Amino acid sequence: MEHQDHGLRCWLLELISESRSVRAFPLLAEVAQGDDEALREWAVRGLTQLGTKEAREVLWRERANGRGL
Repeated sequence: MEHQDHGLRCWLLELISESRSVRAFPLLAEVAQGDDEALREWAVRGLTQLGTKEAREVLWRERANGRGL
Protein backbone atom coordinates (compact mmCIF):
# COMPACT_ATOMS: atom_id res chain seq x y z
CA MET A 1 0.00 0.00 0.00
CA GLU A 2 2.82 2.42 0.81
CA HIS A 3 4.27 1.92 -2.69
CA GLN A 4 0.90 2.81 -4.21
CA ASP A 5 0.69 5.90 -2.02
CA HIS A 6 4.15 6.98 -3.16
CA GLY A 7 3.21 6.48 -6.78
CA LEU A 8 0.06 8.52 -6.28
CA ARG A 9 2.05 11.29 -4.58
CA CYS A 10 4.48 11.37 -7.50
CA TRP A 11 1.62 11.53 -9.99
CA LEU A 12 -0.14 14.32 -8.09
CA LEU A 13 3.07 16.31 -7.81
CA GLU A 14 3.60 15.83 -11.55
CA LEU A 15 0.15 17.30 -12.21
CA ILE A 16 0.80 20.19 -9.85
CA SER A 17 4.16 20.83 -11.52
CA GLU A 18 2.61 20.84 -14.97
CA SER A 19 0.04 23.42 -13.87
CA ARG A 20 2.77 26.08 -13.78
CA SER A 21 0.72 27.88 -11.14
CA VAL A 22 2.53 30.27 -8.82
CA ARG A 23 0.09 29.10 -6.14
CA ALA A 24 1.99 25.79 -6.17
CA PHE A 25 5.28 27.48 -5.22
CA PRO A 26 5.13 26.82 -1.45
CA LEU A 27 4.49 23.11 -1.96
CA LEU A 28 7.10 22.75 -4.70
CA ALA A 29 9.70 24.61 -2.64
CA GLU A 30 9.04 22.42 0.39
CA VAL A 31 9.21 19.17 -1.57
CA ALA A 32 12.34 20.29 -3.46
CA GLN A 33 14.08 20.54 -0.09
CA GLY A 34 12.87 17.13 1.08
CA ASP A 35 14.57 13.76 1.16
CA ASP A 36 12.37 11.85 -1.29
CA GLU A 37 14.33 11.86 -4.55
CA ALA A 38 11.40 10.99 -6.82
CA LEU A 39 9.18 13.70 -5.38
CA ARG A 40 12.07 16.16 -5.37
CA GLU A 41 12.59 15.62 -9.11
CA TRP A 42 8.98 16.60 -9.85
CA ALA A 43 9.23 19.60 -7.55
CA VAL A 44 12.41 20.76 -9.30
CA ARG A 45 10.70 20.37 -12.65
CA GLY A 46 7.77 22.45 -11.40
CA LEU A 47 10.04 25.16 -10.00
CA THR A 48 11.99 25.26 -13.23
CA GLN A 49 8.78 25.65 -15.23
CA LEU A 50 7.56 28.41 -12.93
CA GLY A 51 10.63 30.44 -13.76
CA THR A 52 9.95 33.02 -11.06
CA LYS A 53 12.70 34.72 -9.10
CA GLU A 54 11.62 32.86 -5.97
CA ALA A 55 11.67 29.51 -7.75
CA ARG A 56 15.14 30.18 -9.15
CA GLU A 57 16.36 31.12 -5.66
CA VAL A 58 15.16 27.80 -4.22
CA LEU A 59 16.81 25.89 -7.07
CA TRP A 60 20.06 27.83 -6.66
CA ARG A 61 20.08 27.33 -2.89
CA GLU A 62 19.53 23.60 -3.21
CA ARG A 63 22.29 23.27 -5.81
CA ALA A 64 24.62 25.28 -3.56
CA ASN A 65 23.82 22.85 -0.75
CA GLY A 66 24.97 19.95 -2.92
CA ARG A 67 21.51 18.53 -3.51
CA GLY A 68 22.38 17.69 -7.11
CA LEU A 69 19.30 19.25 -8.63
